[in-house]
This record gives sequence, C-alpha cells and structure tokens, in this order.
Amino acid sequence: MTTPSRSAPRTDDEHPRSAVGARPGRALAAAAVPLLLLLSLLAAGLGMLATGAVSPATLVPASPLVTWGLPVVRALHHLGLLIAVGAGGTAVLLLPGPSRREVTVLDPLRRRTVRLAAAGALLWTLAAAAQIPLGGLEATGAGTDLNVWDVAMGGALGRLQMLVAVLAALATLAYALARSTVLACWGLAFAGLGTLSLGLVGHAGASLDHINAVNAMALHLVAVTVWAGGLLVIALLAPRMDDAVLGTVVRRFSPWALAAVVSLALSGLISAWIRLSGWGDLLSTGYGRVVLAKTIGLLVLAVLGALQRRRLGERLRFRHLALTEGVLMAAVIGASIALGRSAPPVPQSVPEIGELRVMALVGFLPPSEEFSPTTMFTVIQPDWIALALAAAMAGAYLIGAVRLARRGDDWPWHRTLAFVAGCLAFAWVLSGGAAAWGKFRFDAHMVQHMAMMMIVPPLWVLGAPVTMLSRATAPRTDGSRGVREWVLAALHSGYSRVISSPPMAGLIFAGSLVIFYFSPLFELAMYDHLGHVLMTVHFLASGYLFAWVLIGIDPSTRPINPVLKLLTLLVTLAFHAFFGVALYSATWLVAQDWYTDLGMYGPERLMLIQERGASIMWAISEVPTVGYAIVVVVLWMGSEDRRARQYDRKAERDGGAELAAYNAYLESLGGEARSDGVAQPGGEAQPGGVAQPGGEVRLDGADRPDGPTQ
Repeated sequence: MTTPSRSAPRTDDEHPRSAVGARPGRALAAAAVPLLLLLSLLAAGLGMLATGAVSPATLVPASPLVTWGLPVVRALHHLGLLIAVGAGGTAVLLLPGPSRREVTVLDPLRRRTVRLAAAGALLWTLAAAAQIPLGGLEATGAGTDLNVWDVAMGGALGRLQMLVAVLAALATLAYALARSTVLACWGLAFAGLGTLSLGLVGHAGASLDHINAVNAMALHLVAVTVWAGGLLVIALLAPRMDDAVLGTVVRRFSPWALAAVVSLALSGLISAWIRLSGWGDLLSTGYGRVVLAKTIGLLVLAVLGALQRRRLGERLRFRHLALTEGVLMAAVIGASIALGRSAPPVPQSVPEIGELRVMALVGFLPPSEEFSPTTMFTVIQPDWIALALAAAMAGAYLIGAVRLARRGDDWPWHRTLAFVAGCLAFAWVLSGGAAAWGKFRFDAHMVQHMAMMMIVPPLWVLGAPVTMLSRATAPRTDGSRGVREWVLAALHSGYSRVISSPPMAGLIFAGSLVIFYFSPLFELAMYDHLGHVLMTVHFLASGYLFAWVLIGIDPSTRPINPVLKLLTLLVTLAFHAFFGVALYSATWLVAQDWYTDLGMYGPERLMLIQERGASIMWAISEVPTVGYAIVVVVLWMGSEDRRARQYDRKAERDGGAELAAYNAYLESLGGEARSDGVAQPGGEAQPGGVAQPGGEVRLDGADRPDGPTQ
C-alpha cells in the first residue's frame, strides 16, 4: 500500500478524523433532507388540524388535491428555498478562501456548495410553478370545468407566484453556470429577490395595514431563510470541513444569525399585532396556539445556535446540536405552512363600500387633519420596517465611527452628522406626514418623492458610507470576499464605470421621471405594494447615484472633471424644472383611475392638487441645485488644495528632488539637440538646426518638456 506524501494535500478519506467520523456524518447528512421534509409535513398536518384548516369549506368545496397536496408542495418549496439561499450565502460570504491571494474561481468545497444551491433552487422553481395551478384549483373549487391555470394567472396571487418561479429559475441558472463566485453572487441575488417577493403571497398581501403586514412578512421570510438556511447547509457540509474551516464558517455566520433573530422578533411582533386582537388569542384560538408554538421553536433554535458557537471544538457535540436544530427547524417550517393555510382571528379584508373602500385600497384611512406644511411634520403613519431599517443604518454607522475613534483614526464629525441626518430624513419620508397622505393626494406624494430623490441621498453621500465600511471593517486575508470586499468589487466593476459617468447618471435621474409619470407605472405603484416598493428603491438609488457622481466623497471608478459635473448638474436639474412645468400644464389627470377609485375628491379638485404637486416638483428642484453647485465648487477647491499639500509634503520628504530633476532637464535642453541638428561654437548649426545667440540651437520639439531629446 502506498503512503501519501507529506507535501500532498490529503483528501477527506485520508484525513485521520474523517476515517472514523466523516463517512457516518455524510450518511446522516444525506438522510437529513428527506427526514426534515417528513417532519415538516407532520408538523403542518398537526397545525392545520389545530386551526381547522382541514375542515371542508362551505362556499367553495376544496379538492382533496388542494387540501393535502398544497402543503406537500409548500414543504418542498420551503426546503428548496432554504437550500438555495443557505448554500448560496455560504459559498459567497462564509467559506474561507483557498489562499491568501484574492481569487474568484470556485475551489472544490465552494463548487460543491454552489451545486447544492443549484439543486435547491431547482426544487424551489418546480414547487413554485406547481403552486400556480393548485392555487387556481383552490379558487375554482372541486368539480368545475374551468381552466385552473387561466383562473390562477387572472389573479394577483397567481402572477406573484409566477414572478417567484421566474426568479427561482434565474437563481437556478446562475448557480448551475457558476464557475466563479461572481456568478454565484448573482444567483444569491436572484434568490434574495424571490424571497422578498414571497412576502406578498398569502395573508399579508390582502391584510389591513398591508404596508406593515407585507413589509413584516418579507422581513420575516428573509430572516428565517438566512438563519434556517444557513444552519441547514452548514450542518450538511460539516462532515466535509475540517475543524478550522468549520470554525471560520460558524464565526462568520454568527452576525447574520444575530441579525436574523432580531428581525424575526420585530417582524413577528408586527404580524401578531395585525392578525391577533390581543394576547389572549395566543391561547384561546388555534391560530394563536400555532403562532405561540412557532415562536417557542424559534427561541429554542436561537439558544441552540448560541450553544453551537461555544462547542466548535467538539464535533460530536456539534453534530448532536445540528440534529436537534434540524428537528426544530422542520417543526417551525410546518407551523408556517399551517399558518399560511389558516385564517387569522382578526379578518384581514373589508368590503369595498364607502369609507371602507379607501381602507381596502390603501390599508389605512387618511389623517383627520388638513394637509399642510405644518401637519407634514406632526402627523405620523409609521412604517415599522422602514423605521427599523433607518435605525439599523444609523446604528451601524455610529458603531463604525466609535470603532475608528477607539483605534485612534480621525473621522470628520460632519460626515457622521450628515449620514445620521439622512437616516432621519429617510424615516420621515416613509413614516411622516408626506407618507400619511402620499397615496391620497398627488401633492403629498410629490413632496415624498422629491425628498426621496433630492434630500435623503445627498445626506447619505456626504456621510461617505463606503469609506466608513472599508475603514471600520477588517479586510479578509484568506482570499474570500465578505461584505466589504463585495461592495468594493461592485464599486470598481465595469457596470459601475458605465453608470457613474455624469451624463449617464443625469439621464437616469431625469429620464426616470418622464417614464414613471407619463406611463402607467405610477398608477401601478399606487395599486400594487410591490410596485410602490420598487418605486421607492429606484428613486432612492437614482438619487444616490446622481449625488455620488456630483458630490461623492467615496472613491469613484475614475476622476471626473468638475466642469463636467457642473454642466451635468445644470442640464439635469433644468430639465427637472421643465418637467415640473410640463406636468403643471398637463390637461389630464395622472393616475386618474386610482384617485377616482378612492372617491375622495372631484375632478376639478384633483386637477388643482396635481398642479400644486407639479409646482412643488419645480420649486424643490431649485434649492438643491444651489446646494449641489456649492458643494461641487467647495470639493473642487478642496481637491486642488489637497493636491498642493501632497506635492509640498513630497517635496519635503525628498528634498525637492522632482523639481530639481525638472530644472536639470530644462538646463540640458540648452546644449542638446535632435540627431538632425548639432549646436556649433559661435552660434553655428548643422543643417536642420536654427542658430541661437550664445551657441544654442532651437529644434522642432526639442525645447518642449514632452519632446524627444538625445
């Protein structure tokens, strides 16, 4: 038998630990997935029995295929989703690199993890597609001849499920084709978008106060997927990792798990507040008891996760904890399936009659106070997830500033002030008076929109968040990429170089307004919460891009001429003002069907409100123009001063060597010439040269600093 060389890398089968532990561990990991699926189905069945979801419906008789088949499909759906996100996140963010040099190609363990993510995403895609006809069958009932696919796609729920299936398919394709971490990261991005879209499916999309209900459900699903998916994949891959790799992965996963636990607590509290009439419903109703059981399971999972981090050196103990976590995770997934099939104690829909119609369309009633500049700052319509996001961003930035201060690094206080002010403005935009009236009045919406584009982004940009991230976060030295490395890679990518040119940034900033308001997109964003979220994200991002190109402190892909910045600013915001004038002169109502369905104002009043909104757009664009111009000029002057100080410091260090070398070069030009003319004594010259007083010769290009010399 040949003994392996000491210098040759050992495989898992050659590892001393693997000989006794890896193979049984791999067998257990292979059996874990079907076992979790069976446990999830059992928990879902018990939960449906507890809530009465299996009782026959009286109005629309349910098909047995829907009653029992849909939970099976959803269990497969959730399992595929967990593996797709968990394995993708592990490969892209958690696994250490194979060397100290940064590499993007997939090493063997990372390649295996990405293939696991592709298998999970494929299962997710098939299950998501299977839910569409089952949803149509549930809507039509048993014993009908209607086309269940057409019925499903004719409703908002079916179209959302199709969107989820498409995003899952894109994630599958990206994972399957991935030969580098870059394409694997795209797969993780598609999987994340699909998870967010799932928040609109189920009770949340039709809930009262559906803004908070949908946002809470989306956050809840993302948190569960990150946490449970990460735990599941780490447990599946643990037999293939040595102790050092496993310890690194679990340590890197811990901050994500902590953030997920906090997010679960917040989103669960919001969802329970919307769907339960009081704390008594937790014990007095079947729905409440399932919610309570799910909450206890999540808390126990959090405790077990903390124990795992303390037991990293004991592989047998880690395996036992992972098995226990898997059982609890399956029970929690089953409880989620049961809740998705059950009606909450508080009805989540109202008849669209009179004032209730406004409630059904928007999710809440308009404020009783009159809309005015004063009440925009005194009325609150809280978007709890937006408030939590603003607090999280400000808190993370302040933690970074404190870390730099303790390290002795200087960080300008005005940057911290600007970023925190931007977070406060963001919270007001989505939870203040403008948000309270934003869906009822066009002028209030325009205040909200202009603040999203021209107040929040510049404040964030002046805070230099990327510079803060790069300085406050330790870089990775093992060749892998964390959040810091991915952000910097995106910042210096070819895509970033294209969109960060001033003309392109101005085109995106101004062109979005024309496309959005002079097309059905605005009305779609009013009717559909997903459209409203996409609108918010797009205009925040376009405003941030525009501000970063003009007044950004964070590093850019290439230096930009300040004159070009000023020209882009003047042209873009002049167009912005002219667009406000065009909107003011419009003879038709923007989103007429939406405001007519609300029935709050007549056509003449709606036209006056629209003109007022157009005036706000025109007026607000003037003030930021001056502010942007001042900041551009100040940064321009500051850059020139910094360049001069850098040159002076360099001259002090090298004793003016650069200046001395340049002076010597000029002196050498007085006695040298090109090969086609040589200076002669007495001022004569060979052919091709022109005699100068004192014996010097001036030749074409020889007296220029950039000209050729002998």
